[in-house]
Amino acid sequence: MEFYRELNSFTVYKNDSNRLASDYTYKYALPFERIEDPEAITVFLQMNWMHTLTISVLYYAIVRGMERYLKDRPAFSLKAPLQLWNGALAVFSILGFVRFSEDLFLSLYNHGVYRSICYSVHPNDVAAFWSLLFAISKIVELGDTLFIVLRKKPLIFLHYYHHAAVLIYTVHSGAEHTAPGRAFISMNYLAHSFMYTYYAVAAAGVRVPRWISMTVTTIQTTQMLAGVGISIAVYRIKSIYDWPCQQSYPNLYLAFLIYFTFAVLFIQFFYNAYFARKSAAKAKKIE
Repeated sequence: MEFYRELNSFTVYKNDSNRLASDYTYKYALPFERIEDPEAITVFLQMNWMHTLTISVLYYAIVRGMERYLKDRPAFSLKAPLQLWNGALAVFSILGFVRFSEDLFLSLYNHGVYRSICYSVHPNDVAAFWSLLFAISKIVELGDTLFIVLRKKPLIFLHYYHHAAVLIYTVHSGAEHTAPGRAFISMNYLAHSFMYTYYAVAAAGVRVPRWISMTVTTIQTTQMLAGVGISIAVYRIKSIYDWPCQQSYPNLYLAFLIYFTFAVLFIQFFYNAYFARKSAAKAKKIE
């Protein structure tokens, strides 16, 4: 029996025993939380994941073009749309975390770390549905940048690099059913639950204490450091212990690159936002 076939260096999974996937079934699954044809979705991602590079280039070009166009024009307020945007993404992220991470937490509890980071989600179950929505959300979230540009707020390199890199890696990982995605997606849903809730409250005009914004940035930075740690663990599992793990080396190296650069950039952002600025203010006060 043919268990799998290769296509563009990825694996299209059928009803095989070679696929390392969770066997967890959600007890309370809503009728729509199911992918009817996971193989078709997988083939589509394998054939088209590289177009995320095209989307990222267009995204950057549009952002820069809009900045030039608005240079000598007044900024838009967009208070109500921004509240709605961040509120909707906050609700989506919370729901995504609650529904998707159930699979990861129970896997950690019942099977330990190895199966939790080396076995992918079941392609027909709830977690696969929310992982697909997660990938789609990475395109939607590019709209964050439009609000920054239209309101003429400072746009730092970390912002658009983060959006583009996450989009590319997420779709590439979906194309090969990357197992550590169970942890990566759960962490991102959780971080975005806090982040977009914070943004929604701030957009409503509520004065948010400084420690809350520091907490949000700390959660984001911790997510990146955890991503590096998980990638190191997978590398050891594959290269030292030679155990099977549902992640290719190219995808693993890409994870290393992205999470390491994210960690460095977020630590730098955290320092500049909460310590360097404070030191500069003190120095100015002394003068």
